[in-house]
Amino acid sequence: MHRPRVLVEPPDSRGLRQVRVGGEVVGAAWSLPDLRKVLIRKGFPQDVDLKDPALISWRKVGSDIWPDNTRKRRTTAVFMAAGLTASAIFLIVIGSEDAFGALTFASQVSGFLLFLAGVAQLLAVGAVQDYWGKRTVRYSGLMVLVGVLIALLVHSMLVALWFQEKEFTPWAFNYMPLAVWSLWATWIVVREKAWRDTPHPRQVTAGVLATALIAGANFAYSAAYQPYAMPPQITLVAKFGKPQLDPKEQVIHVPVTFSMQNTGKVPVTILGSMFQVHGRTSNPESGEKGLVGAREDADWGADSELYASLPKWRLITTGLITDPGDWFDPGTGQVEEVVVQVPQGADYESLEVDGDVTVLRKDRGRVSDTFLNPSYSWVKGETDIIECPPKDCGDYVLHVGELTHNNNIINVTRRKRYVFAIRNLGDESVMYAFIAPLNARGKVSVNYEPQETYGVATVPTGTVVMPFATLLKAVA
Repeated sequence: MHRPRVLVEPPDSRGLRQVRVGGEVVGAAWSLPDLRKVLIRKGFPQDVDLKDPALISWRKVGSDIWPDNTRKRRTTAVFMAAGLTASAIFLIVIGSEDAFGALTFASQVSGFLLFLAGVAQLLAVGAVQDYWGKRTVRYSGLMVLVGVLIALLVHSMLVALWFQEKEFTPWAFNYMPLAVWSLWATWIVVREKAWRDTPHPRQVTAGVLATALIAGANFAYSAAYQPYAMPPQITLVAKFGKPQLDPKEQVIHVPVTFSMQNTGKVPVTILGSMFQVHGRTSNPESGEKGLVGAREDADWGADSELYASLPKWRLITTGLITDPGDWFDPGTGQVEEVVVQVPQGADYESLEVDGDVTVLRKDRGRVSDTFLNPSYSWVKGETDIIECPPKDCGDYVLHVGELTHNNNIINVTRRKRYVFAIRNLGDESVMYAFIAPLNARGKVSVNYEPQETYGVATVPTGTVVMPFATLLKAVA
């Protein structure tokens, strides 16, 4: 039986020799055993004689020249596939968090781009074997090139963001090694000219860069510009109502109404709130000595009065305007009413009410549900996270919750932050909220975060005053 003549081309740059049968390219071989497999697939017998000059012609070099470094080639392919796989899983994990859970459109777009970038890298993993093999798929080099460029751009960005704060985060053990790997992989694909034989390689590269720029722009918009351009707008008003006299106990019931409204375009989470009602007293003065005690007045932030001595305030009622952890969408609000009880014969000159609410932009981050549960300093072990024992700080109520940023890129480049809201109890109650990481001992750090970083704002009611004489007249 006549067999068509076999022609084996000289080795290319990788040591692969092209095989032609009857002038038609039928495959390529790395070695003599590999050549035998190619010919058997084309119908040659199992025992085909590879030394038969009548059957096989060797161009330029003979059958003893097979320069393929199989170990090096396969090792390169393994490391390339392993890096692309690890990078793909990482991008899909961090991208899906925002793609399917972010509260802003910009963060969702960034998440979807990272998610799709991870999927593209998984496709590149499948192309690695072919590209470091016999390259039977035309676009395998392009797919590997795209996967490597994605890794280089994304992981370089993550490392750059990490260096802004240089904080420990377990995620760094993922993207820092991958950033180093991406430099090696980029050098490999550039040396191999992976874009060769690919149509329109410049357009493909430009598309990858454009995708990276879009993801970066969305990150900058959601993390920096949007909070600056649209600060939270909360209206908080306190108002005295009509007092009522309880004739049995000679006690005056004074209603106080707090009206809160989210008048902005940003949803907010309540971190803390508090109101206080004080009764004011002072001793009368003749006025002959002038404005005596102006320095003390200034120290207290009080008005200087000619016919009254330095005023004193006594806390009558204090409480919450709304609970920590509540949230309000734009256009929503709440009205809270409390009743203050004052003896009819009290010697107050006036009643004064003030309060404030501290809010967190909900589109900047989510607070864990543990924040809803209060802890009490007088219960042993409940507030150990605060480095201030009750005997030094007095009694206080603590709310603590883990903060998850709305953009997962920040979560993987920063250590965990926690939201703290503390309401001190006593004659002068104080409520304050702050965001901070934990220190090496697992306690709250003294390095509080700037409030503007997270869109935290405190809105006061201002001080509303009702003269006690007016109150008595109303119940007369």
